[in-house]
Amino acid sequence: MKRLASQTLRDVLTRLGVEAGDHLLVHSNLTVLGWPVDGIGMYLDVLRELVGDDGTIAVPTFSFSFCREGRFDLFATPSEAMGSFSEYVRTQPGARRTRHPMQSLALLGHHAARLAGISTSSAFGCGSVMARLPKLGFKLLLLGASARSVSMVHYSEESARVPYRFWKSFVGRVDMGQGERTTSYEMYVRDLDAAPDVNEERVRQRLTARGQWRDEPLNYGRVATCRIADYTRCADEMLRADPYALIENREQVIATLERKQRVAVGGGNG
Repeated sequence: MKRLASQTLRDVLTRLGVEAGDHLLVHSNLTVLGWPVDGIGMYLDVLRELVGDDGTIAVPTFSFSFCREGRFDLFATPSEAMGSFSEYVRTQPGARRTRHPMQSLALLGHHAARLAGISTSSAFGCGSVMARLPKLGFKLLLLGASARSVSMVHYSEESARVPYRFWKSFVGRVDMGQGERTTSYEMYVRDLDAAPDVNEERVRQRLTARGQWRDEPLNYGRVATCRIADYTRCADEMLRADPYALIENREQVIATLERKQRVAVGGGNG
């Protein structure tokens, strides 16, 4: 496997416009970037050096154990399938975690405390942490992760009320550091019967055409950046024009949703 030195990573990120004062939401798949010479901590060291004291590093620390088991501990519940870098950041001294038990972020830096104090029923709804990222000037940074991993697409799907998702409430016990309490949270979940195949690459393609998406190859993968405000604006436009704009299996999804609607209206005789 190719090795990755900190200077190589620093050079790539600098060419992509990562600079002092940046606030970054980082999705990662480090395995495609090579073997880090100084270990996984090298990525965080380089990012913190580049953004400085006025910058922020955020990573997704989503966990769906609350859905399955009805339990969430802000400090102890690990992230799930978010990659080793997300879990590494979550466990760093001084890291702050946002308070949604299913779709949280871990943060270090300037906006960490401010965002960690926000509590909303939906992770992507009005006033939520995710809704504030574009307003605070956050950038998206993909470290080896593909455009299909961008979680901000859920913000636009929820805003557009796309028909292949629906609201579902989850009730369970949460511990935010002051003991357990029973709380209800909401998520705009995928319709599993319709099984929509959402392709966020379509957003990337439009952003690239507009000159708002930058990326470079690095060993076996790529590193990419864009402004989250540009990303959500683009996705919002696409979904307003066509709520199925990001769906690969469009015909299947529409047919399934229409069949379910007929059954609901007909009392099961559709």
